[in-house]
Amino acid sequence: MARVLIVTVGGSPEPILRAVQLHQPDEVIFACSAPPCPTPSLDQVIGSGTPCRHTHDGQVEWRPNLVTQLGLHNFRPDLQIIELPDPDDLQGCLIQLRGFLQSLQHRFSQLHLSGDFTGGTKSMSAALAFALLEHNATLSVVSGPRDNLVRIDRSEGLRIIDPIPFLAHRLLQERLPALLEAHLYGRAAGLLRDFLRDQADRLKAGQTQALTQLVQQLDVLTLWDRFQWREAIDLADTCGFAQLWPDLHAWWLRVDAATEWDSDQPAAVEITGYELVQDLLLNAERRGRRGWYDDAVARLYRATELLAQTYLRLECRFTDPPDWTQSSLQLLTGELVPNTGVRRLYRWLQDRESPDGLGGLYGRQWREFNRLFTARNQSLLGHGLTPMDQASWQSLQNRISNLLVQMLDELGISQGPEPCQLPAQQLLSLPALSSLINTTDNTHNG
Repeated sequence: MARVLIVTVGGSPEPILRAVQLHQPDEVIFACSAPPCPTPSLDQVIGSGTPCRHTHDGQVEWRPNLVTQLGLHNFRPDLQIIELPDPDDLQGCLIQLRGFLQSLQHRFSQLHLSGDFTGGTKSMSAALAFALLEHNATLSVVSGPRDNLVRIDRSEGLRIIDPIPFLAHRLLQERLPALLEAHLYGRAAGLLRDFLRDQADRLKAGQTQALTQLVQQLDVLTLWDRFQWREAIDLADTCGFAQLWPDLHAWWLRVDAATEWDSDQPAAVEITGYELVQDLLLNAERRGRRGWYDDAVARLYRATELLAQTYLRLECRFTDPPDWTQSSLQLLTGELVPNTGVRRLYRWLQDRESPDGLGGLYGRQWREFNRLFTARNQSLLGHGLTPMDQASWQSLQNRISNLLVQMLDELGISQGPEPCQLPAQQLLSLPALSSLINTTDNTHNG
């Protein structure tokens, strides 16, 4: 494996000589200012005569260029020098360094990359640090006493910079929040798994544990979001999910109990039987937050249908457990329930029940229902070619959610604790994750 060191070159050669001595690379690459810069550090690398200014005990001595002092035989300026014409242009330096690092990957099949950003302008140093962090390189800075704010005249050691706080900050505070706000748990877990794999040698045990725990939580939430309720609860039981999110876990147990609940049998936890309807409303909201508006409206439509089906299952008596794929279902009374669309279900209830039942409530709110049914039928996931937009979805989400909750209240169905939406950026507020960013012991002197 080739060990390559990239150094930024400024006004003092001492830190560069020290960095090369301590890193012992197979190849040194110099990032230096170059013309039209008025005082290019390129001269220190390959300039003729004695361009390097050394200071010892207040005495100044001029020596040959760095290539000569380091004894770099077979030095290739075209491959080992990165010329930065404007050393104060951070963006320009970063673009050039990124491009060079890409080409470097083609030169070496196996590469251990290090960088020292002691020399050069602040923009050069920052650009090199940014570029190397993207390639998981080792970062260092040469330490030494400072008698001025211009240069380090005498180098004493090498300080290895721990990149984990910087990389973790970018991941946890720049890349993950948008994914979590959209409840894209699978994508967030994928980024974390990549980070754990790429930084395995640098992460401390506590940091690895904190990230692994977050991945497990995301896996649990992914399962729930895909309606794999039992699998989500089983996995949650193995990773301490209930302790972190007790209210959410309690809600999940109610939803799980409602999936198999027989009204003639006592439930494992206190439920109404309508928890699946409420959870589907939450699922529709998550789809809308992702920008999947047609999908969200289709789920709102399904929630209104599921409300009617649940009401029929709990308030009427079927000869057998209802198979909702059939066009009609038989009650114990011998009556047939038409199962040919959500409107037919509500109208059947409206004709059969008193005004206080679900059918009566539907009759008083049919305009709101019709608004949803029309939007869904005209959408791409219905029977039309009209895509939903954010404003239309949000209006329907608010209206239908409030309407269904109001109808359950009017039916006298006790709701108990409020249904819980899945967490978003709250996942990043766990105390254990702070160790990834607020690392105090993050340097090593060489």
